Amino acid sequence: MRVAITLKKNCDICRELAWKVLELGERELGLDMYIDVEAVDEIAWSKIYKPGSDKVNAVIVIGGDGTLFRFLHKLRECCDITLLTVKAGRRNFFMEVKPEELEQRLRDFAEGKYFIEEFPRLNVVIAERDVIAPPALNDVVIASWGPYRYKVIGLEVHIDEEKLYSVACDGVVIATPVGSTAYALSAGGPIVDHRLGCMVVVPIAPIQFNAKPVVISLDRKLRVGVIHGDAALVVDGQLVDRLKAGEHVEITGSKCSAKLVRFSRFSTYARLSP
Repeated sequence: MRVAITLKKNCDICRELAWKVLELGERELGLDMYIDVEAVDEIAWSKIYKPGSDKVNAVIVIGGDGTLFRFLHKLRECCDITLLTVKAGRRNFFMEVKPEELEQRLRDFAEGKYFIEEFPRLNVVIAERDVIAPPALNDVVIASWGPYRYKVIGLEVHIDEEKLYSVACDGVVIATPVGSTAYALSAGGPIVDHRLGCMVVVPIAPIQFNAKPVVISLDRKLRVGVIHGDAALVVDGQLVDRLKAGEHVEITGSKCSAKLVRFSRFSTYARLSP
């Protein structure tokens, strides 16, 4: 089995865990181990993996949620890679394995003692420029930017061809079910069971009373147009592009889910508990 490692940069514990995984996997478990090309300055390992072009069966992600998001963005539409996540960051909502149990879980993984849980992602396109953003695992945010960042912007939201609302606000969050517990929740949206096939639309600080959070099916197309003001398009916390008045972002359910290794059932509600 070909297995690659990617890790959070400038993280001492991540480097220690990565070395442990590389040596255990290669020397004891019979795995063909590689290191992400962007981590070669962190780990001196001879076999290099280039995400999106080289083929591996699985990738071990060491860090926090942000490390996972950034790696998934590099994969783009590469859907067949299994991801084993190791907790070594500040935000670990998605991450599975604790550092102290890493050796046993790696052995379990090599022996096939795990299951895969799939999380939906969202395709994101700036329609007028055919700019394709990385698929979102957590959320897509369209928010005020530039000289207007402290002022409301005007947005128009459509579901398929039907207008949902025009709204003056600070922006809008479009979240996956599991992403409903992040920015969308803090903006007033509902907690959505991660097993549902839907996305959540949550206006940020809207002026209008009728601009409420809406839950829609993943097989619908959401279209958000900028009516006035400058806006930023942010996917999973990463700035993708700037938007100007007259531009539209189209968001649909992706056929490419995130396939995460689990050793026990994922519970949205348990992970929200302090």
